[in-house]
Amino acid sequence: MDLRLEESKQRETSTRQTTTSRPGTETRQEPRAEPNFCCEKCKRVDSSLRISATWRVHSFINYSKKSPTVKILCGRCRVKESLAASVYTFFLGWWSIYGFFWTIEALFHNANGGEQPKENNAMLLNALGYQLYRAGRPQEAYDALNAALKLKPDPQSEQIRDYLKQQIQPAEKKPFWTRFRNLELHPFYYHGPAGATAIVLIILGFNALNASSSSGSSDAAPRQQASYTPPPSSTPRWQPPAKDEIVFSEPEQPLPEQGALSFSADFAQYNGTTAPFKITTPSDGNYVMKVEDWNTKEFVAMYLIRRSSTLSIELPLGSYKLKFAAGDKWYGMKFLFGPTTSYSYVPDKMDFYISGDYARGHSIELIPQVNGNLITPPMRATDW
Repeated sequence: MDLRLEESKQRETSTRQTTTSRPGTETRQEPRAEPNFCCEKCKRVDSSLRISATWRVHSFINYSKKSPTVKILCGRCRVKESLAASVYTFFLGWWSIYGFFWTIEALFHNANGGEQPKENNAMLLNALGYQLYRAGRPQEAYDALNAALKLKPDPQSEQIRDYLKQQIQPAEKKPFWTRFRNLELHPFYYHGPAGATAIVLIILGFNALNASSSSGSSDAAPRQQASYTPPPSSTPRWQPPAKDEIVFSEPEQPLPEQGALSFSADFAQYNGTTAPFKITTPSDGNYVMKVEDWNTKEFVAMYLIRRSSTLSIELPLGSYKLKFAAGDKWYGMKFLFGPTTSYSYVPDKMDFYISGDYARGHSIELIPQVNGNLITPPMRATDW
């Protein structure tokens, strides 16, 4: 990047000479204008002044733009300006192909306090050294000339620096944390922690959004596809009282056809709007599904679903609780699948509602799946 240090009009006119043609007069030279450089933001004058260009990038899909901000800034304002440019670029610069690479480049330059052209800053620091010396600040004048010589060697500036070195006392170095609080360190010391903090906050934000979307998906998604997590091996089984030592001797009965086993009177007479419900069972057994009203706990309906089958029904609008009984051999409505019946339930409320022009229901798969989002904990037979 090419930058030029433009001198003020006052300084340009200082090199002009005027003469008079009147006899007996002497040639008169105008007084030389003093350099008057300062920070463009806080008007501070010290040896940390530099010409710097900080970069801002913003982009979106096929649009990308990067723009520099060129100013003479002191060390403190250079840290603030570069941090502001980096924050702007960090959030707005990544969103296109060109913007991605420009963002990396801009963050690198900003972390170094912006681009600082050597030749221009050497000229600035030489003039600043003279300005500070004339202001009675030889220590800072020495620091300015020393920084200028590191950028561009100059014999005359080196002689003046060596002269000033004999007039000053070695300055005491401030503690690190004092310089850190006063923004006197290199900008990288502030960009590093700021960047790490921003990355951590973004990761936490994404995790929070992911958690909230997962928890709300069961209520918001229409006809959502749920997967079944089988109950642990310690599922409670129906057990007769031990003290009576009753032996189960009910005869096995033919398994009913898949579908409704019984209804409540209100359900049978319902003629209003319904919502779809579909349930798929695994191959490990036959299932009886009991539907209860979520609020009143009253019985609504009971259905039989054979192993490896899908049942599609319509339920009245409302909120329900689902209970399941699973087994192999059928012993009637009273004993279901006998002593080996395993019971479970769905702890989440199942809502059937109207959204716009559509009735929203659910679709459940009781087939075990990795990372399933439907949990069916075991239940006691007495809670059936």
